[in-house]
Amino acid sequence: MADWLVEHAEKHLADPTRYANSIAHWLRFFRSERQAGRLTGPPTVSDIKKALVERFISLRQSEGASLYTISRDIAALRQPLNWAWKDERIESAPFVPDVKGKPEGKTLVYTPKQIAALLDAARAEPDREHIALLIIIALSTHGRIEAILELTTDQIQDGLIYFNAPGRAQTKKRRSIVTIAPTLAPWLADLPDGKVIQWKKPKRNRTTGKLEYELLPAGSVKRAFENCLLAAGISAVETDDLGEPVWLPARKKLGESKPRPKLVGLGSPNTLRHTCSTEMHRRGVPEAQIDTAAGHSGDSTNKKHYRHLRPDYLQDFIAGVESFWADVGQFTTAHLRSHSDPKIIPIGAAKASRSKKKS
Repeated sequence: MADWLVEHAEKHLADPTRYANSIAHWLRFFRSERQAGRLTGPPTVSDIKKALVERFISLRQSEGASLYTISRDIAALRQPLNWAWKDERIESAPFVPDVKGKPEGKTLVYTPKQIAALLDAARAEPDREHIALLIIIALSTHGRIEAILELTTDQIQDGLIYFNAPGRAQTKKRRSIVTIAPTLAPWLADLPDGKVIQWKKPKRNRTTGKLEYELLPAGSVKRAFENCLLAAGISAVETDDLGEPVWLPARKKLGESKPRPKLVGLGSPNTLRHTCSTEMHRRGVPEAQIDTAAGHSGDSTNKKHYRHLRPDYLQDFIAGVESFWADVGQFTTAHLRSHSDPKIIPIGAAKASRSKKKS
């Protein structure tokens, strides 16, 4: 569990602290199991059985933990086991049942106004500017976040984004080919070769003393996206396992005299994908085109290999995307290339520029 927390959760999950708390509850539970004689030593994979999980659930319920909290606690056991199995550290992962009676949560999506606030927050700081491009690509393509982070300029050709890189085998999480929407096109027209999503690492010039920035591929956007959420006001007060607010000590250097509530951002980069799907359905985009952009389509091999060559490929989807950006435009201009760069590239020229580069 500790390996999973350090090697996976802290790098990829939006709030690893909550899972660290859950793991602490499991370690406490395992100690009590040993004291009761139900475990003869440190727990092993073979010890993880339904009866053990049910005893843990009973313990947490007796402590007043909510069903949502207990479900997260159980995930803090299930996910490390599945991770270890996929990483070939264990031969198999046992089934870990969830707590019963937990109501289904509502999928979070962002409104156009919230997207505008997120973009403004991203454009406000140089080391967060890459989040703006991530947002614009995600909401213009329905692309998976991991596919966007791995996207290179070589995968942008002839007005299309090929999310599945050449030589990469498709998995069950299929990566699609998506037409470049007019709002997105100028952002992709003159990128430096290599990874599309690159962040600006600040560093001080030893000679001039001025702050400079080094462009580096973004391996993870978890922290930067969280900072954008907080800056945009898309947040809530964090609560502990009993539902009480978590308080942070006053920052005396900033003149604070009282504790302040700890805020956490609402959602994650994956919420952008849910938002895109929701907005496209709301705008009447045909289901088949939404599924195609998302990589969910199950058409024949011929259609998969050649349909992106059709002049009407994803036509309604792109119209829906532009309709969404028009709504965002009621609150900001941060999604327009002219907002940050006076060099305006016409849509046709942008596509030609990228095509020329590949030829």
